[in-house]
Amino acid sequence: MRSSTALATTLLAALALALLPAAPATAAAAFDVPPSDFVAGATVTLSGAKDAGSTLVIRRGGQIVCTVGDADALTWQCADLPTPSGVHEFTGDETFADASVVPLAPLTLRVLAPPVLDGAGGSVLTTGRFTGTAVPGASIRVQSTGEGGAIEHACPAALPSGFWSCVIDLPNGFYQVTARQQSAAIGPEQSGASPPVSATIDRTPPSAPTITSPRPGTTPLAAVTARGGGERGATLQLFVDGAVVCEAVVSSSGAWQCPLRWPSPGAYTLQALQRDRAGNFSAASARVEVRFSPPADPPAASAPAAPPLPGSSPTPKPDASGAPLPEGPGSPATPAEVPTTNWGTPTGFGASLPTAQQVIDRGGWVLAPLIGLAYLLLIALPVRAAATHVLPRLPRRRRLTLTGRNRDDLDDEASAAARAPLVLSPYLVAAGTLGGAAIIAALSGGIDAEVRYLRLTAAIGAGLVLLNIVGVLLPARLAAGVGATRAVVRLLPGILLVALAAALVSRLGGLQPPLLAGVLIAAAAAVGSGRRAMAGVAVAQTSGVAALALLGWAVRDLLSPSTGVWMTLASETAAAVALGGLGSLLMLLLPVGPLPGRTLYAVSPPAWAVIALVSAGVTGAILVAGPAFPLAVLTLAGAAFAAVLTAAVVWVRWVAPGWR
Repeated sequence: MRSSTALATTLLAALALALLPAAPATAAAAFDVPPSDFVAGATVTLSGAKDAGSTLVIRRGGQIVCTVGDADALTWQCADLPTPSGVHEFTGDETFADASVVPLAPLTLRVLAPPVLDGAGGSVLTTGRFTGTAVPGASIRVQSTGEGGAIEHACPAALPSGFWSCVIDLPNGFYQVTARQQSAAIGPEQSGASPPVSATIDRTPPSAPTITSPRPGTTPLAAVTARGGGERGATLQLFVDGAVVCEAVVSSSGAWQCPLRWPSPGAYTLQALQRDRAGNFSAASARVEVRFSPPADPPAASAPAAPPLPGSSPTPKPDASGAPLPEGPGSPATPAEVPTTNWGTPTGFGASLPTAQQVIDRGGWVLAPLIGLAYLLLIALPVRAAATHVLPRLPRRRRLTLTGRNRDDLDDEASAAARAPLVLSPYLVAAGTLGGAAIIAALSGGIDAEVRYLRLTAAIGAGLVLLNIVGVLLPARLAAGVGATRAVVRLLPGILLVALAAALVSRLGGLQPPLLAGVLIAAAAAVGSGRRAMAGVAVAQTSGVAALALLGWAVRDLLSPSTGVWMTLASETAAAVALGGLGSLLMLLLPVGPLPGRTLYAVSPPAWAVIALVSAGVTGAILVAGPAFPLAVLTLAGAAFAAVLTAAVVWVRWVAPGWR
C-alpha cells in the first residue's frame, strides 16, 4: 500500500513539473575584455562568447554595427568596424529561441584614428608646408624620413574646425612624411601614423622674372601684350603701378604673356613677380617705365570736309589742342585727362628690401662674415692708411678772398672784416643739407612729374630727420650725460657728395636695394673728456643708427603692401630710415675725420674692428639679399679702390723719400 502511494506521488510530481513553463537558459554571451581600452586606429574589432541557439546584435551609441546570426556558434567576432575618434560605448543583446532577450554588459573603448594628411598615398612638391584634418584641438606631430634618418617635428594644434597646418624646416630633397595626433579629451596616447606622402622639398626661390615687352619708353598703343620669361610652371603676376593686372602660368618654354590695356594717357611702371610650383616667391623683376601717349588727331585742314546732310548739324572742328570746340550754350565740356596716379599711389621705393626670411633663404647671413671682412680690408683700413700718410702730404687749398694780398690801404678792422668768411645760420645750412640729401635719395630710384614723388621726397626727408635726431643726436647726448661730459655735434655737409655718388651708382648700376647716405651729423665728446666718455658717445650714436635702421626695416615689412596715402607715407619713411641708416652706418664707422669710427679706432683698434665687422656684416647680409645687388661687381670695385689707396700710401712712405 505504501509503495503504491509513493508511486502515485512521484507520478503526480512529474506531471506537475512537466506542466510548468521552462525557465530561460543562463546567458553566457559577453565581450572579450581587451588588454587596453585604447584603440589607435580608425577601426575596432570586437569578439566574445555566446550561448548555443542564440543570436547577437551589437550596437554603438544605439546604432547597430554588427549582427551575429550563427545560432550554433559559441564564440563570435565583429572585425574592422569603422569607428570615428572619440570615447564610445558598445552594447549588445542576446536573443534565444524562445524570444527571450538578455543584454550584454557594456564595453567602453577610446578610439583615436590617425589624422588626415593631404596628399597621402601620392607625391607633393612643397616648401615644407603640410596640411590635413584631425580631432579639433588635437596636437599634431609630423615625422619625415630622408637621407638623414627619421625626424619628428612638433606642429601647432588643430583648429576648432579640425584643419591643421605645419611648416617643417628641411633642406631640399626627397622625404616620406607621416602624421600622428594626440587628443587630451580622449587620452594621453598617440594615434597610429597616417599613410605616408612622398614629398619633394624645394625651398629655393626662383630667380626674378623678366619683362621683354613692352620696352621702356613711349608707346602709342592703348592695348599691348606684355611678354617675358620665367620659371617653367610658375604662376606669374604682372603689376602696373603696384596693382595686379594679370596672372598667367609660365609655359614649358619659359615664356609668359599677359594682355594689357592702359586706362588713360600717362606714365606707368611695370613689374612682375612669380611663384614656383612649390610655393616659393621670387624677387620682383626690374622695373619697366612706359608712357602711353596716343597719337594726336589729324588737323581738320588735312582733308576736305564733307558737306553736311540736310537737316543735320555740322560736326565741330577740333581746336589746336585736338579737343572739339563747344557747339553752343549748354554744350558739355571736354573732360580733362584723368591722372594716372595720386597721392596714395605707391612708388615702389623700398620694395626691394628683403624680408628676414628672404635674407636667410638667399644666403645673406652666410655671406655676412665675408662682407664684413671685405669692408675692413678693402674700404676702412685703406681709407685710414691714406688719411694718415697721404692726406697730410697734399697741398692745402688757399681760402678764397674778395680782396687781394696787396690791398694795404685798408685799415686793420676793415681788412679783418674783408677777410672774414661768410657765416650762414647753422639752421639754414642744416635745412638745406637735409633737403638736398632727401632730393638726392629720391633721385636714386628715379622720379617723375607726379604728385606721389612729392610724397616720397617728404617721406625720405622725415626719415632723415629721424635718423639724425633719434639715431645720432639723442643717443650721443644721453651717453654724454652718463659720462659726465658734453657732446659736441658737427654738421657734415660734405656727406652730400657721398650721397650723390651713392645715388649715381644705384641709379646707373640698377642696385636693388639702392645705396643711401642719410646721417648728416656726427657727435663727439668734448675736448678733454676721458677715453671711456669718448668711446661711449661714439658707440651710442653708431648703435642708435643701427637700431633705428633695423627697426625701420621691420616696420617697412609690416606695412607692405601699403594702401592709401598715410600708410604709404609711413612705409616709405620706414624704408628711408632702413636704407639711409644701413648706408650711413658703414660711413660712420670709417676711422677718419670727425666720424665716430675714428674715435673708436683711437680708443681701441680691436674693439673698433669687431664693431665694424659686425655692423658691415649685418648691413651686407640685408643688401645682398636684394633682387638686383651686384655683389661681385662691387667687390671688384672695392678691390680696385683699395689697390689705388695702398699704392698711394706705398709711394708716399717708401718710394718718394728715396728720390730726395
